[in-house]
Amino acid sequence: GRQFDAAPATIDVLPAIRAATRLPVIFDSGIEGGLDILRALASGADFVMLGRAWHFALAALGPEGPDHLHHILTRDMIANMGQLGARTLKDLPAPFALG
Repeated sequence: GRQFDAAPATIDVLPAIRAATRLPVIFDSGIEGGLDILRALASGADFVMLGRAWHFALAALGPEGPDHLHHILTRDMIANMGQLGARTLKDLPAPFALG
């Protein structure tokens, strides 16, 4: 974990969190690209946050940055879904272990 190094990674406990509640689960931890988004969704997240990436995109490219980031993440997710054999988000193997 970010605050306590001996804690399990958030992605590793996400399936247990999903199983413990019927409330929407918002995942916001260590998302760096489309594959991380897919892993979080496949592990039970209803929503995935990546605030820092949007800030970096805006700082690097100005007003066009967020659109560019959206394009990159979308293409990354589509490419990874194809490699996983998933045509839709519901087709993602749950959960899949990569990395």
